[in-house]
Amino acid sequence: MNALKDDMDKVRFETDRTLEKTLVFKNTDYDRIIDAMRYATIGGGKAFRPFLVTLVAEMFPLKRTIVAKIGTALEMVHSYSLIHDDLPCMDNDIMRRGKAATHIQFGEATAVLTGDALLTQAFLLLSTHETGFSAAMQVKLIHLLAQAAGADGMIGGQVMDMLGEKIPLTLDQIQTMQRLKTGALIRFACTAPAIAADAPQEDIDALTTYADALGRLFQLTDDLLDVEADAALLGKSIGKDKQAGKSTFIGVLGIEETRRLASACADEARLAISHFGLKGHKLRDVVDLVLNRKK
Repeated sequence: MNALKDDMDKVRFETDRTLEKTLVFKNTDYDRIIDAMRYATIGGGKAFRPFLVTLVAEMFPLKRTIVAKIGTALEMVHSYSLIHDDLPCMDNDIMRRGKAATHIQFGEATAVLTGDALLTQAFLLLSTHETGFSAAMQVKLIHLLAQAAGADGMIGGQVMDMLGEKIPLTLDQIQTMQRLKTGALIRFACTAPAIAADAPQEDIDALTTYADALGRLFQLTDDLLDVEADAALLGKSIGKDKQAGKSTFIGVLGIEETRRLASACADEARLAISHFGLKGHKLRDVVDLVLNRKK
């Protein structure tokens, strides 16, 4: 497990390096937005989604430069979502990734624009000729990322999350919310490298099943951490879901049943990745990492 965490640290470093190269603009008249974009992305989170991109890519013949572009674009979309999540009109959180949320550091208006800029920059990064793959594949990946991040993906899940503050959601609705809000980007992370490598459909199907189970597991453990984690270790506020009246797995199932469901999702993910035999050992280790995570 320590080796896996070392691998994650390497991906975090590589993602930061790509961000540093990407988030540079010639016009100094709007340095503030550049500073905010770099503040919200570089040296902060775990780069979990780029890490998944990298691990999947290791199983296929894919250039490292392509992997870095896909992972960094995904990290920018994820970071944009966190910036907007933290805004007073959304989750109203003052802390993110162990430091002041972007709107606390730069103001609400700049935070909104920072999120907008990161989302746009992600598609710009995937569309540049330096990516190293064909124009047709660029269009396909941009299409898939737009689906994952859009109204029928992450945004739809966020809308359901806000709705769940006003009316109790059923378990089925909570599962749908998770599949969209959390699961959509994880699904992209696990399938995009295989698609970029023109992998067989059965490989893509196995990765899709794995990603869906892993996404559910990630949200289940996230709900548990919001109740049980140490705020300093987690890097963000805890207990905020209950305070906001959000509909969560714990609210419907209770802590013990949520743990049981998390274990079942872990088993499902392990079974799916067994399709790849020994090649999938790191992705199997990721399941344990998520199941037992403390932050």
